[in-house]
Amino acid sequence: MATFVAVLCVITIAFCVPLAVLKPKWVFYIFLIVTTFNSILAGYINQAGNLGLPLTWAPADFLAWLTLFAALFVQREKHFRSGIIKKCIIILALISALSLIQGMLTFPRDALTHSRVVHFAATAVFSLRYFTDYSRIKGFFKFCVVLLMVMFVFHIFIRFGFYKTPVAETGRIVEIGGLVGERGTRALIPMLYLVLISMAIGRMVSKVGFFVVSLFMLMVGLAGVVLSETRSTYGALAILLLASLIFMRGRIKNSILYMFVGLFSLYAASLIGFDFMARFRRDNGQGDYSIPTYYQWRHGWRGIEYETIASSFKKEPYFLLTGRGVGAMHPAPRGVTPLVAFYHSEYLGWLDRCGLIGLITVLILFFGCLWRSFALARSNIPYLDYFGITSFLLIIALAADGFFHPIFSHYRAASLLICFAAITANWPDIYLSITDETAAIEQEEEPELALGYY
Repeated sequence: MATFVAVLCVITIAFCVPLAVLKPKWVFYIFLIVTTFNSILAGYINQAGNLGLPLTWAPADFLAWLTLFAALFVQREKHFRSGIIKKCIIILALISALSLIQGMLTFPRDALTHSRVVHFAATAVFSLRYFTDYSRIKGFFKFCVVLLMVMFVFHIFIRFGFYKTPVAETGRIVEIGGLVGERGTRALIPMLYLVLISMAIGRMVSKVGFFVVSLFMLMVGLAGVVLSETRSTYGALAILLLASLIFMRGRIKNSILYMFVGLFSLYAASLIGFDFMARFRRDNGQGDYSIPTYYQWRHGWRGIEYETIASSFKKEPYFLLTGRGVGAMHPAPRGVTPLVAFYHSEYLGWLDRCGLIGLITVLILFFGCLWRSFALARSNIPYLDYFGITSFLLIIALAADGFFHPIFSHYRAASLLICFAAITANWPDIYLSITDETAAIEQEEEPELALGYY
């Protein structure tokens, strides 16, 4: 099985080489698929002996370069002056590339291992050139629904023990909450369910598409977040749902509805033996579980991470502006293993890799996306309204989740998430394409109306 998957990945990469010129969007969508399932694919490739290579690789490692190359062959429909969001995305892509070069010079092996953190840069460049047309964005939204539904199916199989990922087959299985298998944070990406939930609420509020389909999307997204057992994603979901009340009529009624749905979900979970609160408790060493205190959090992994990076900046303050680059190592003040490259915070990661330049740019990007998407959500054009609500709810949830998770620097999620920022950045092109299509439809209907009156 492992060899078959590894060979199939090689064939896919070879197949995408000519597609980068002939059908660039196919390479883009294939890249999004393989990044979403990157851990599973890389696990099989590792089991197959990496097909002779010294380090474990994944198809995303090669398709990122092909996606960047394919961006050269994307035909833009319109062109407007770059706004603040587009400039921020370009700056993040450039400084991420420079950060990788810096890391390769100072920490070559660790920088190579963690180079996937800059995969989003290829998607950012491609999406800024590609998402300028209304029909392209509709196709992308449909693709996201299908992709996340497939991910949910894999999630169900993993959580209930019907399928073991390569990580699980090595014996490293996390059993929490009474179900078999992994929580989903290793093999899958719980935060991507926030995309599905945002799209579902956007469809409902703007009255786009069938209500039954939107309701099904919402249920799948909520179920995926619950089964993932990820505390920060729970919090991000709560913020997303509260923010959705801004766009709804009958806020009190919907708040009560949210409360009843939450209580019913907890009751249904208890019936199948699923402990929803398991992730909020910690073993005190005597077999008893309780909610961790601040002291326990400070001496946990995240607390050590913050303390380590803060002490590194005190010793080397000249890195505060530009950062240390990808793969930077920090001798931990407690323990023997140094902290390397992966950060449990979007903001901490940008600060350490790219300095204040990267951190400030990310903050401006979040603020710009929220401000622009909120304005679009107030438009009178249904599909533009749908895009705006979806982007606003998703970005505000990601901004909250970013305190505990990497977001635009998450090597499995960033490529999909950055697309929504690019869509928001290209709003003038999208607006013009919608008005042009609406005018074309009206012109086609006018002769029929004239014949009817005649």
